[in-house]
Amino acid sequence: MKKMNNKGFSLVELIIVIAIMAILAGAIAPALIRYIDKSRRSNDVSSCDTIETSVNTALGNESISEYLTSNAAGTVITLTPAGKFGSTTGYTLAKSNKAIALVGNTDTTWKSSSGKTIAECQDLLVNELGQSLNGTVPKLKYKKDAKTNDAEPSQSFYVYVSPKGSVEVYIGESGKEATFTSNYDATAKVLDGGSDVVYEICPEVCDSYQ
Repeated sequence: MKKMNNKGFSLVELIIVIAIMAILAGAIAPALIRYIDKSRRSNDVSSCDTIETSVNTALGNESISEYLTSNAAGTVITLTPAGKFGSTTGYTLAKSNKAIALVGNTDTTWKSSSGKTIAECQDLLVNELGQSLNGTVPKLKYKKDAKTNDAEPSQSFYVYVSPKGSVEVYIGESGKEATFTSNYDATAKVLDGGSDVVYEICPEVCDSYQ
């Protein structure tokens, strides 16, 4: 019988193969990271579109529309990613405070044309959004500032409803509700608040997400 002489790969050959693989990985990795980031941004844009549609649908209710447009500076709806609306029936603001917060009209004497108070209008709004979003705020996939690519550990969806009823959705640093309306330029459709108020996305405006 003929004796087989199979010595396998030499150390030099293995090193060469590993080096080639490292070069290929180094060349492919940046493109792969860019693709993943783009996919995550696209997912967040889709989530913003879903939220915008939900709010516009809610505006079809006269009482909700009157409440959201009753504040001279506009109304800000803050939605916490992955937050739960707190109930499967009859969503209310009190039960859903971890998912949604509202900054707008605070006049305790205000009532809609149908006689509903601010609290009642808020509950109507939360119930509409809870049903439209299936009880959960969409998750955020892109965890960076879209302009700087710096890590952004805490982000929220912000919905700005102008006194004229236009709806715009943003993603930005959490906890900026109070400064949102004061930094919103309705003419330019952008936020101009300096480094302390940075909103990474406005689907129809922000070039970083296009």
